[in-house]
Amino acid sequence: MAPHFRHHLHTNIQGTLWMFLAGSAFAASNVAVRLAAQEMHPFVIVFLRSVIAIAFLGHIFLGRDFNWWPGPRFRLHLLRGVLQAAAMLLLYTAIAITPIATVIAIAFITPLISGAGAIMLMGEPSRPSRWFAVAAGFAGMLVIVRPGIAVVTLGMVLVLAYAVQQAASNLTAKVLIRSETATSVVAWMTLLSTPLTLVPALFVWSWPSLTGWGLVTFVGVSSTIAHVATTQAYRVTDITVADPMIFFRLIVGAILGYVFFAEVPDLWTLIGGIIIISAIALLSRDTVSPATKAQ
Repeated sequence: MAPHFRHHLHTNIQGTLWMFLAGSAFAASNVAVRLAAQEMHPFVIVFLRSVIAIAFLGHIFLGRDFNWWPGPRFRLHLLRGVLQAAAMLLLYTAIAITPIATVIAIAFITPLISGAGAIMLMGEPSRPSRWFAVAAGFAGMLVIVRPGIAVVTLGMVLVLAYAVQQAASNLTAKVLIRSETATSVVAWMTLLSTPLTLVPALFVWSWPSLTGWGLVTFVGVSSTIAHVATTQAYRVTDITVADPMIFFRLIVGAILGYVFFAEVPDLWTLIGGIIIISAIALLSRDTVSPATKAQ
């Protein structure tokens, strides 16, 4: 019993550290986007970041196992490419005009929208506890936005629109992953979304300076690190341990926002973020199967 407990504790610590790395990388990526947006339009940043992502995934496209013609599933891949392109354009524009901590806190509702969509559209179990978690998460979002009490900024609206688009992209990926590998799904999303982001970027195009190239490259690298660290956290520990740890993202985002832009998140942002994180933790626990809980 004791060795099993020590092993479980060890994996939980590993998962927590991986999520801390993921949260730090995500927050740092947001800061780099804001800095880069001082010299180029967010649409240009999205496109250049996507090109860098393709370069990172080059070994997948050149591999013998990559399926260049997915057949009828191509329509789903294209749909996800459109959704992901729209999501990134919305997010990067919001980051350019909204406090970092506010962007991160509101974006936390994404998995809750995905959870609601999975119940309504994909036939996942509909239990009162799951709907309570979704409702609590939206209540947390309202605490941050406070419509009718505080000014609802364009940046807040853009983050909410991003969360909807990203949740739809996640649900599409959930369908694709049934018959394809996760690597293939990510590769196709990147390949198809990149030319889509070029179209709006051309209307506001400007070539980045050497510093701008460095920032955009940093965005691509840090985003990749964040996704890899998140995946690794889910691999080594339970989702019920890993998901609540995304709160690190808000903490690091608040610190970096203060250091780089003198932004101080208000109390409502922190309270709303805590409520949303608690709702995510509840939804994660409810999503784990009884068999998994028994292990």
